[in-house]
Amino acid sequence: MQQERAYLECSLRDCGFEEQMAKQYIQYAEKDCKTEQLRLLIGHRKKLMDNLHIAQRRVDVVDFMIRSVGPAGDRR
Repeated sequence: MQQERAYLECSLRDCGFEEQMAKQYIQYAEKDCKTEQLRLLIGHRKKLMDNLHIAQRRVDVVDFMIRSVGPAGDRR
């Protein structure tokens, strides 16, 4: 059981759960509250995906700027 908890704590840290949210998740896991575990996981996934999309838009802007500055973008 201790190894499982350590693995769970490591997994929660690796996916970016904040400490308080990780503690809450572990409490739900210990009580076998799967609905609440899923609620936390789905909410965190949504947050991660939102951040990913923001980062992708930023990369797209940088790529556009690189193309406009580079030799192919020089159309004077």
